[in-house]
Amino acid sequence: MFKGMFQPTELIRPAIACGLLLALVLAGCTGVELHRFKEHAAQDDYQWIAGRTIGCDNASDTCGQLHLIKGEACFRLARSGQAPAHHYHCAADELAKGLALKRSWTDPNERQHFQEHLCESLANLHTLQSGEAAGHTLVRLVDAAEALYRMAPESVPAIYYLAIAQFRKMQPKLTHLAVFERMPVCIRLKRTLMTVLTAMETARVEGSEDWKRYAKNYERLSFELGSAIGAANCQ
Repeated sequence: MFKGMFQPTELIRPAIACGLLLALVLAGCTGVELHRFKEHAAQDDYQWIAGRTIGCDNASDTCGQLHLIKGEACFRLARSGQAPAHHYHCAADELAKGLALKRSWTDPNERQHFQEHLCESLANLHTLQSGEAAGHTLVRLVDAAEALYRMAPESVPAIYYLAIAQFRKMQPKLTHLAVFERMPVCIRLKRTLMTVLTAMETARVEGSEDWKRYAKNYERLSFELGSAIGAANCQ
């Protein structure tokens, strides 16, 4: 009975072989695409990179790098004033995906670099949005800032993005602040300002490169927090 019919193993072996061949072909394609991305990045050809569709979403260093390079390209275009809302959105999505997909890092500072740019992209995108979209981006900013803090605890960039995320969570309440909300909001505002001022004092003494990059951001944020405390009539 069943003489001459294929056995299950006879059917499985060709399928496995085809699957392995397809995986090798796809790996080769993504490797070639990564080489092209790096070539265009070296030429500062960010428009070309930003316009590419990446058909690779598996957890691997190659796929992760593709998304990170595209995220950086969109980030630089947004910073230069080219369709900032569109390109910051692109940067945020691509950097987040690249960070999630990349499996290994030879230099921890490289990972922190991309995480900082993710935070900046989300912070800048949030200022360009309103309503539900802004609320969603703010949640992502809080998550990204907390992830940066885990990577580099007490660092100048991590403290800054955590503070600005917390401040923006409070800002909607400042417009119509109810009596029962005043005290808790004022306490959070003052704590955030104290954290920022303490970080500024420490960073000035140390004179790190991070402080040189973030000094103006800190000064602006401390001013905005002070103004918010005054507007809320905090005692």
